[in-house]
Amino acid sequence: MTEYGASGYLPLEMAGNTFLSTRTRKWNYVIRMGYLLKEDIDPERLRRAVEDIHTRFPSFFVGARRGFFRYYLECMNGADVVHMETEYPCLPFDLFSRTVPIIRVLYDRRRLSVEIPHLVADGKALTVFTRALLAHYLELGGLEIPPGSGLPDLREPPSAGELSDDYRRCYTKMPGKIPKDGAARQYRRPYIKNYLKVIHGTVPLADILTAAKARDVTVTEYLMCVYLYAFYRADPDAPHSCKPIKARIPVDMRQFYPSGTLRNFTLYRNLGFEPRMKENWGFDDIVEAMRGKLKPSVTPEAMRELLGQTVTMAGNPFLRVIPIGLKRWFFKLGYILTGEKPMTGVLSNLGRVALPPCVAERVESVEFIMGGSIFKSLSTFVLSDSRFLHIYFSGACSATDVQREFLRLLAEEGLRVRAECNIPGENEREGGL
Repeated sequence: MTEYGASGYLPLEMAGNTFLSTRTRKWNYVIRMGYLLKEDIDPERLRRAVEDIHTRFPSFFVGARRGFFRYYLECMNGADVVHMETEYPCLPFDLFSRTVPIIRVLYDRRRLSVEIPHLVADGKALTVFTRALLAHYLELGGLEIPPGSGLPDLREPPSAGELSDDYRRCYTKMPGKIPKDGAARQYRRPYIKNYLKVIHGTVPLADILTAAKARDVTVTEYLMCVYLYAFYRADPDAPHSCKPIKARIPVDMRQFYPSGTLRNFTLYRNLGFEPRMKENWGFDDIVEAMRGKLKPSVTPEAMRELLGQTVTMAGNPFLRVIPIGLKRWFFKLGYILTGEKPMTGVLSNLGRVALPPCVAERVESVEFIMGGSIFKSLSTFVLSDSRFLHIYFSGACSATDVQREFLRLLAEEGLRVRAECNIPGENEREGGL
């Protein structure tokens, strides 16, 4: 398999292989980023913007293909991916379509959203793409964006670094194996096909910074403790559980390596506490139990070691020579045992979405959500703009127990919290808030 170029092929990296191998008809790990503007979307202008940036971001306009030993991506051209939003967010893709790239650019009144399967890119890369699309859409409407705004130059071709598999590029073989991460208490709620409940909570950024500083923890540590406590409060059997309650924290590896990849480059840490070690855990107890656990687990040295061990395991010579049909079952079994069982829920902090000031003036809020999973009932993404922290809960179930406990605790902590069902039309659909 050649690298992406005139051939139009792009080998899948480690995370993309995992996501593609563990897909089902009901679920293929769709992520979505969007912006709520202060003006209505012009569909024709949006189509022009997508056409203009297509060649600048070729790795986002692809279809999945099967080889005999491995999957790969193929560049696709000429398909209209811009549509008015009429369905639930993050519905599964036909990943192997020969006619339509596995990307959706959606609009609904003032909302502009982009959906892709996670096998294409991670949240950081999707942020870069959507910022560029939004800025160019506004430029076509007459907005002047000054040079030096931190946006990709659409006149330049994509760099080799943007298309790089940085798992392998940055890989250094490490001795030993990844320490076994025991099973966590599972949060299971009835799965609803072709459905996604999204709850959007907002908190003034100053409030969350003050609350975290008062407890001498980072914002991510503070939110992780709130998340763990919400699961503990929402589950009446949790106090008697023999399994820990653990949050999965994605870690962007670009902070440890000189990387500009617009593909996946994320690893994970699972952190939590043992409910049976104490009766009647309070929030203060969880903060003390978790204090100092996150920082040592995400040092450059610890993450380099995890990267080396993970890539070594994924590159097992035995797996390389197994036909793709059989290899898929090995990946799926490994994902269930090592990817799903060691966590209760996902909490991803994407950080601040930095838009040029002239673009930010046109934006009311930002969003990031993930489609429903048959493996886990709830995923939570956190990101911020210049004023607010945005918390997005999404899941293919109608339950709102953890979400209520999470937002209630923030209010009890003195933070000014607002919650709403954010996706257009959701209140009129079955299972709305």
